[in-house]
Amino acid sequence: MKQRILTFLLLFSGLLIGQNTVSNSAKAKKEASALFELYEQKSEDFIQKRELDSMRVYLAKLDALLPKTQDSSYNYRADLIRGSMLIRDTQSDKAMNVLLKAAEFFKRQDDYKNYYRGRYKIGICYYYINRREEAKVHMLAVIENSQYVTEDLKASAIANVGALDIENGMLLPNPALFNDAIIGLNQAISINRKRKNNTKLASNYSLLAEAYNQQKNKEEALRLLDSAIYFAKKDKSLSQEGFALIKKGNLLAKDKKYAQANKMLDKAIKTYKDADDNPSLLYAYVEKKRTLVKMEDFKAASSFGDSIYGLSIVNFDKRFADGISEAKTKYKTAEKEREILEQRTDIAEKQLLLNTRQYQIYGALGLALVIFILGYLFYNQQKLKNTQLVKENKLKVALREIETQNKLQEQRLRISRDLHDNIGAQLSFIISSIDNLKYASKETSDEFKDKLSYISEFTSATIDQLRDTIWAMNKDEISITDLQSRVLAFIEKAKKAKENVKFEFNNEVEMPIVFTAIEGMHLFRVVQEAVNNSLKYAEPTLVTVDFSETEKQLRVQIKDNGIGFEKETVQLGNGLYNMQKRMDEINANIDIHSEPSKGTTITVKYHI
Repeated sequence: MKQRILTFLLLFSGLLIGQNTVSNSAKAKKEASALFELYEQKSEDFIQKRELDSMRVYLAKLDALLPKTQDSSYNYRADLIRGSMLIRDTQSDKAMNVLLKAAEFFKRQDDYKNYYRGRYKIGICYYYINRREEAKVHMLAVIENSQYVTEDLKASAIANVGALDIENGMLLPNPALFNDAIIGLNQAISINRKRKNNTKLASNYSLLAEAYNQQKNKEEALRLLDSAIYFAKKDKSLSQEGFALIKKGNLLAKDKKYAQANKMLDKAIKTYKDADDNPSLLYAYVEKKRTLVKMEDFKAASSFGDSIYGLSIVNFDKRFADGISEAKTKYKTAEKEREILEQRTDIAEKQLLLNTRQYQIYGALGLALVIFILGYLFYNQQKLKNTQLVKENKLKVALREIETQNKLQEQRLRISRDLHDNIGAQLSFIISSIDNLKYASKETSDEFKDKLSYISEFTSATIDQLRDTIWAMNKDEISITDLQSRVLAFIEKAKKAKENVKFEFNNEVEMPIVFTAIEGMHLFRVVQEAVNNSLKYAEPTLVTVDFSETEKQLRVQIKDNGIGFEKETVQLGNGLYNMQKRMDEINANIDIHSEPSKGTTITVKYHI
């Protein structure tokens, strides 16, 4: 009897201990989740203020809580913070890899709050590597689905779209985009005033000032910049204060108020040094050098050139754009592999269904139908096996194609990275060295300075060609919009080089056209070569570039009103020969028509 009582007491004690253990575990999990929420919000606040050291501290706290939360979604929420920190640390390739995986996880979980939070951060990452259109797509997605995000995140997305409209308005150019930016930024300011978010108000006012500056309203721009500086100081946001100071310094320098401009720029440099914000400090150095050059203080400008070069070398070895393409390729490959796994699962389920049917038939029918049933089952089984073999062969072919595409993509990325990191850095160093030589001594002859200027311009042109090549290599395909944007950017540079020549660009293409990277590059090079030939040899006053379409044909025409030439008596140079060769490689037609004193017309016809 005593033994039974003792056994009962032991069992009862064990049950109580087990219940207490489960209760304590649930309590610990709840406390860890609450603490995670608190640290996550603080991390976002530090991201907003760009305080990198504090971000690292709180990210470490979040990582320490992950084992206690016992929920994989917290891992990916921590990765959203990690991605933001990597962006601020100029490691955009690693940031994109982390953010894409997190966004995919939340999409599968139908967690749209964190999914669009991830889309916003992916948009920021694209913005930092100057992929404006892709950044705008993600920001607009956040705005269109604002029911899933906080009002604070919605305001940030609206402000970022405004910033992108300002940049695109300056690049294209398109004055209408400045009005769009003003409307959006005022909307963001209204939201942030209600929330009393001073840091974001400082950013909003700085961007709004730039929009008014582009509309030639300097008085309003200066007033708005004073508001930006006020709110930045109120929230002790060093990065926003520095940004507003630089913008104000630029406006004052344009009015030749150099003393006030230098005072603003010196404050900005000190602010970014205190904040340990190297990318923004580099921006401040560049603007300071430009102001000194305007003042013709070449000695001081040369000194700042050395500072710019030193800081650029510190930041240059941090890879960014190449890694973005690499992460994007891996992400697409993972999607294909997931589809293959789903197909395999479907095949396995059908095989299981076949076996189940066989067992049901064996149990239900009698001996008289055994032979007939076995023959019927054998026929269906063979049919399903044949179908399965066909699908497995298709899967093998798809896997081989993916492997081949990965190898080709890796080769392209490696070549692109080598061009960008090695040759690009060396050419930039040459330009910086030449600029220092030009401004180092006032006693150098004008002829020698002219030669240095020619070398510097030639090297800059080489960098532009290198960027064009990398632009094409990093794209699987090039749309007609991409090609036209590239041509417009080239024409803007030509306008600055030849101020006495008028340029016209006409676009009558409405249908969407997509080229391969090689086709897009060849078409761009032909337009570039045609315009350069006109400027070098034709002595024109007007150069026109027309994009139009006919039935299943894209037509690009480059026309000038220069001196012209007789095609029968003039030997064609390497430039015209190369244009013909490029068009032959993509099965396009090129026609060159010229008459003395009537100008030259080059027409390219590409079959869609």
